[in-house]
Parts: sequence; structure tokens; C-alpha cells
Amino acid sequence: MLVAVALLGVLIDVIVVAPIARNVWADDIDRNVAAARALLDGTFGTDTGYLYSPLAALITTPLTLAPAGLAALLWLAIKLGVLGWGVRHETAGLDGLSAVLVGVAVFAFVPTTFDLLVGNITVLLLAAVALVFWRRDQWQSGVALGLLLATAPKPQLVPILIWMLVFRRRSLVGAFLVAAGATLVGLAVTGPENYLRWIGLLREPDYFRSPMLGNLTPEALVPAIALPLELAGVIGFVLALQRGAEPGFVAALAVGLLIAPYTLVYAPMTILLGVRTIAQAAPRVAIALVGIASTAVVVALPLYATGWLAAAFLVRPRSLRPAP
Repeated sequence: MLVAVALLGVLIDVIVVAPIARNVWADDIDRNVAAARALLDGTFGTDTGYLYSPLAALITTPLTLAPAGLAALLWLAIKLGVLGWGVRHETAGLDGLSAVLVGVAVFAFVPTTFDLLVGNITVLLLAAVALVFWRRDQWQSGVALGLLLATAPKPQLVPILIWMLVFRRRSLVGAFLVAAGATLVGLAVTGPENYLRWIGLLREPDYFRSPMLGNLTPEALVPAIALPLELAGVIGFVLALQRGAEPGFVAALAVGLLIAPYTLVYAPMTILLGVRTIAQAAPRVAIALVGIASTAVVVALPLYATGWLAAAFLVRPRSLRPAP
């Protein structure tokens, strides 16, 4: 099964991602570095497509010292290291070959490959949420997520924050305190005028005035049933929260993809955090969801995310135990 999933992922990468790799390489990290340069020369906010905070641009400024190609490679190396750490955590207890095959499947998952190519930050979002889910409920567990909220507050995080309010309250307090502190630092260093420009961009994102190419939300792909899907997602999420932490977490990952105002190809990476939970509760369902993942997220993400939401109800509370 692992061999089949890994090889299928590589094959779909070759068919779907390889033809566009050269055109999208480093698009996002180049934009991040350009925003950092704009912050340094006082023109931050002129790129209406950059929706991260001035603090995000400030943190990116070290990459402005490197040539463009080297900056992209350094960013790629950081994210590969984060992904490797995550795979190692989730494959604990598996034999070496199985762990390698899982790693291949993770890296060949189309959202992962696309994120690595364009240089987005979804890998870091994944890691920040993982630290909250994998660790005990303590304020330190929310530090990374707090930094993310202060730099790139993506809409799909909203269900995760609601889940934390129910099951990880100390981590949520830590995340909010760090986000507030980091924002104050950003205001002090970059100036309130840059934050006002940023808020203005968030109020009217340039992407919403465009054809929104690449958008995978229900409104974009299945407009006729978008509202019922979103309502079902919210209701399912509430019911899953009542079942326990693990079902609620898987549901949060799924519903974040349904209710976000826009969802691009790299966003479904978050479902990787639910694979082990589903596999322990319903192995055959997990195999089916993983087997069709790379194809489904591209052609029918709303329906696929709804499938993940349904799978959350197969998970028993406190089902996370060391794999045999």
C-alpha cells in the first residue's frame, strides 16, 4: 500500500506539477523578499498582492542580503528540514523502509510539492499547528502559532483556534500573548503607518478583484452546492468538537478548507496532520483518502474536504496511542 501511494504521488507530480514548475518556481518567496526590500526603502504596501504583515516582511529582511536564487534555495532548505522533522515524528514506530515511503508520499503530495516550488509558508503553518496538537497543553506549545498569527493570519486557521479554545486553552493563551507581543514589536520597529497600509490591503484584497484563478473553494468549484457544503461543514465541525479532541481536530483541518474565502493548491497540506489519526481509527478509510489525495485536492477539493470531515466521526476520543 505504501509503495502504491508513494509511486502514485510521484506519477501525479510528474503529470500535474512538473509542466508548470519552471513558471511558478519561487514566486511567493520572491514576493516576500520584495516586500522586505519595500519595507526597508519605505514603499511597503505598494504590492497589493502581498497580504502578510509588516512584521513578516521585517523577518524576511535577512534574505535580501542573498542573491535571489540563493534566497529561494535557503528558504527551500528550511522548509525541507521542517517537513523532515514532521515525517520523522509521524513515522515513529515504523520500520525504515516504511518511513521512507511515507516521506516520499508526503513530499510527492501535490500541495506539498507546490508549496516547496512557489516558496509559500504553508509548511510553517503546518508545523505551528502540529506543535499544538502533538504537545501537552501549555503556553509554550502556542509560541510558533502566535508568531504565525502575527505575520500571516490565514483564514483557514480560524477552526484550529476554535478547537484550541475547547481543548488547548493554555496553548491558545500562549499563542495570543506571543501574537500580541510580536505585533507590538512590529509596530515599534516598522511604524504604525505600515500596519495601516497592511490593514487597508486586508480590507480589499487585490485577489478578490481578480478572476481568482486557482481558487479551490466551494464557491469557485461547486457554486451550486457551495452554501449547503459550508453549512454542513460548520455543523459537522461543531458535532465533532463534542466528540472529543481528536475528532474535533480532524474536523477543524477539513472545515478550514471549506470556509476560507480563498484556498490555493498548497492549503490542503494541513490534512497531513490528520492522516495518522484516521489511520489508527479506520485504516481502510485512510488508505482510500490518501490514495486519491493528490488528484482530489486539485479537481474536487470541497467534496474531498467533506470526506475528511465525515472520516473525523470514525475517530474515537483519546484514540492517539503509540502505533504498534
